[in-house]
Amino acid sequence: MPFPILDLVGGPQLTAAWQLLAPGGDVQSIGWASDEPAVFAPHSLFSLGPAKTISTFGDVHEFGPDLATLLGFSAAGRLSPEVGWRGSWERVAEAARALLDRRVAGKAVLDVDPAAAA
Repeated sequence: MPFPILDLVGGPQLTAAWQLLAPGGDVQSIGWASDEPAVFAPHSLFSLGPAKTISTFGDVHEFGPDLATLLGFSAAGRLSPEVGWRGSWERVAEAARALLDRRVAGKAVLDVDPAAAA
């Protein structure tokens, strides 16, 4: 089975990922940072052989299995999480503004002080 493509950007990158996908593969759209729509050319979703699919992670009711999969990929060196901002959870507003203003390349990580959380 082909490895899935994980897309966190959307827009033109999602359509490019679809074009690179092997027959039977899956693009997993797990974020949308792009300001542009994903525009698929006519007939570009059709392919011969095993079906290609696009999946989304819109249901956050049970996110544990998805996080476990991503953590497993990271631990095995198959996924490199890029952290572009890191700070205390008390700076969540600053982190959110930096993400919304597109000043962060990668993910924002909020550190929780165990002593403060108790």
